[in-house]
Amino acid sequence: MSSQHQYHPFLFSIAGCVVLVVSGFLIVPASAAENVSRDTIVVTATRVPTPADEIGSSVTLISAEQIEQRQYRSLAEALRGVPGLRVVQSGGPGQQASVFIRGASSSHTLVLIDGVDVSDPGNPSRAVDFANLPVDNVDRIEIVRGPQSTLYGSNAIGGVINVITKRGSGDTRASLAMEAGSNSTANQYLTAQGGADRAGYSLSLSHQKTHSDSMTPERLREGQPEEADRYRNYSLSSRFDVELSDTVQLNLSGRFIDGTSGFDPEVGPFDPGSFSFATAEDPDAQLDSTQYFLRAETGVMLLDGRWDMTLAASYTHYERRTDNDRDDPARTLEKVSFFGENLDFSINNDFYLNESHTLTLGAGTEKEDIDASGFREFPAPPFPPFVISEDTEADARTNYAYLQDQVVFGSRVFGTLGVRLDDHEDFDRETTWRATGVYKLLETETRITASVGTGFRAPSLFELHGLSPNNFGSAYRGNPDLDPETSFGWDLGFEQPLLQDRLMVGATYFRNRIDDLIQLVTDPVTFDQTSENVDEVDIKGVEVFASAAPIKSLKVQLSYTWQTIDQQDDSSDTEVVRRPKDKANLDIDYQLTKHVDLYLGIDHVGQRKDIIRAFDSADTIRLNSYTTANATVSYRPAEDWRLFGRIENLTDEHYEPADGFEAPGRWYVVGVQLDI
Repeated sequence: MSSQHQYHPFLFSIAGCVVLVVSGFLIVPASAAENVSRDTIVVTATRVPTPADEIGSSVTLISAEQIEQRQYRSLAEALRGVPGLRVVQSGGPGQQASVFIRGASSSHTLVLIDGVDVSDPGNPSRAVDFANLPVDNVDRIEIVRGPQSTLYGSNAIGGVINVITKRGSGDTRASLAMEAGSNSTANQYLTAQGGADRAGYSLSLSHQKTHSDSMTPERLREGQPEEADRYRNYSLSSRFDVELSDTVQLNLSGRFIDGTSGFDPEVGPFDPGSFSFATAEDPDAQLDSTQYFLRAETGVMLLDGRWDMTLAASYTHYERRTDNDRDDPARTLEKVSFFGENLDFSINNDFYLNESHTLTLGAGTEKEDIDASGFREFPAPPFPPFVISEDTEADARTNYAYLQDQVVFGSRVFGTLGVRLDDHEDFDRETTWRATGVYKLLETETRITASVGTGFRAPSLFELHGLSPNNFGSAYRGNPDLDPETSFGWDLGFEQPLLQDRLMVGATYFRNRIDDLIQLVTDPVTFDQTSENVDEVDIKGVEVFASAAPIKSLKVQLSYTWQTIDQQDDSSDTEVVRRPKDKANLDIDYQLTKHVDLYLGIDHVGQRKDIIRAFDSADTIRLNSYTTANATVSYRPAEDWRLFGRIENLTDEHYEPADGFEAPGRWYVVGVQLDI
C-alpha cells in the first residue's frame, strides 16, 4: 500500500485557531459585518440570467477576484474546494486530471467554456481532462450539481461546470505577470481588455513551464533515481462583443491550448518470474495535447424585449499524441494519436411572457468525430513483444430540442419545469425532464430548495465503434448495441442567514441512481474485450457548508461532503473507485492591511478505493486519507503593480491521489504583476 499520512496535527491547529478567532469576531457590531449577497446573477442553472436566491439547483460560483487572490492557475485547482466535487490529478501540473461530481463518474461531468461543450470526442469515455485548462481571462466559474441533461444533454448526469470569459469595456487596460519558483517553474501571463461605445474585447496569452516531481512514487521505481516529469503550456483566450444595433449583438470567443507533459508509462520491463510488467521512470515519454474551442453567436431582441433569440455555432477540436521512443530494449515503444471534433449549431429562444413565466425553447444539431491510430509495443522477453494497435474512425450526429418554463409566484415561490428530447443516430431517442423549486420564508430569510430530474450519457464513439487489436489475436471491439447510461436524481436543501447576516449555513441531501452503466467486459476464453451495459449505481449523500464574514476584512468558508455509493453488477455489490465517502474544505480569505491579502486553503480527502496501478491488474486497494494546505499572499503597494507568492502542499504531505501516482511535495512560487 502507498505511503500516505492521516490528518496532520499542524493543520488541525490552524483550523482550531480559526474557529476561536471567528467565534470572537462574531460579537462585533453589525456595521462591521459584510452581508452575504443573494442577488448574484447565475446563468447556467436556467440558461436565463437569474438571481441566485431564485434558483432551486445547488450552485457554486468562483469569481475572478477569488481566482486572483487564491492564485489558481488551472481549472482543476479552482475546483478543489467546491462542495460535492472530487478532483483527482495523477501527479503534478499537466498530468491527467478528472472531476467527479456527487459520486458520479468523470464522464458524467459536462464542461462548458463560453457555451462550448469541451467534452473530448477522441477520449474513449468522452470525459474532459482538466490538466491543460488554465483560468486566465476567466470572469467566473459556475458549477451546478445534479442531473442537468434537460438543458444540456449528454454527459450532464453529475452536473455542469461553466467557465465564462471576461467581457471588455471602457478604456484599454493591460496586465503583465511573471512568476518563478521551485521545480524550475517559470510562468508568464499577459491580459488586455477594453472597448468603445458598441464594442468590447478581452485577450489573454499565457505560458506555463515546470519540471515537476516524478509522478511515479519511489516504491515503484525499481531503484531508479527520480526524474522530473516536465510540463509546458501555451494558452490564448479571446472574446469580442459587438452591438450591431440596439437589438442585435454579435459575440465571438475562442481559446487555444497547447500542452506537453512528461509521463511514466504504466508498464516497464517484463518480469518472467511474476509473469507481469513493472512500472519505471521514462524520461523521454511525453503527451502532446492541442485543443481549441470556438463559438460565434448572434443575439436578437424582438417584440420590445419580450423575445430574446440566440443563434450559435460552436466547434471543438482535440489532438492528443503520446510519443515514447525505446531508449532501452526492455522499455515500451509508443506512438498513438487520438483526434476528436465536435460541431454544434443551435437556436435558443427566451420568451418573457409576463412577470410569472419565462419560456425557454431551444433546438440544435451536433456532429462528433473520432480518429485514433498508432500502436504500443511492450517487450516481454523471452516471449514475442505484445503490441496493441489503435484503429478507430467513426462519427455520429445528434439532434435535440428542449423546453423550459421558469415560474415566479409572488415573492416566495420560484421554480422551473423542463423537458428535452435527444435523437442520436446510433440508438433510440432519449427523453429527460427536470423540475426545481424554491420557497423563501421571508420572516426568517430561510430558503428551502428542491430539484428532481433525469439525465443520460450517450455511449462514446469509442465505446460504440472502437477497435484496438493486438498481435495475439484478440482485440477490443466497440459495441454498437449499447444503450445510454440513464439517471434519476433529486435533492432537498436549505440556506439560513444568522447573526444579522454575518453567518450563512446550509445543507443539501442528494440522491442519484444511475442505470445501465457502461463497463469493460473481457471474454475469459478468447480474451476479447468490449463494452456492455452491466452496472447500476445508487449514490446518496449530504453537503453541508457554513460561511462567515465576521468583519469586512475576513471571509471564512467551511464545507463538508459525505456520500455513499453502492455499485451493483450482474454478480455482486462493489464499491466504486476514486470517490471517497467524505471530503472537507476550509477556505480563509483575509485582508491583513489595505495593501496585503492572505489566503489559506485546507483540503481533506477521506479513504477511498482504487485500482492498483499495473498493466495486468484489476485488483483494488484502499488508499489512506490525506490533508493538504495551500497558502498565498498578495501585496499591492500601488494601484499599478503587486507582488505575490504561494506555497502548495504547505506541510509537504506525501500522498497518492490515485494509486501509483504521487502528488508533488511542497513547492513555492513568487511573482510580480504590472498593470498598465
